[in-house]
Amino acid sequence: MKTMTDKQVRFLTWLITTATDKCTTIEEVHELNKEIRQHSDGLIDLTEKENRENE
Repeated sequence: MKTMTDKQVRFLTWLITTATDKCTTIEEVHELNKEIRQHSDGLIDLTEKENRENE
């Protein structure tokens, strides 16, 4: 996986904090975090697959 730029990290931070700001309970935050982890796990799997294919 390529290294993320500072701008990309700041955008992701903004995106996540904006989403969690809309939550009204800690349970909603936990559910959102669970969804984010599920999606990021899929991206990690795809990245690892791409890395293996490029070797």
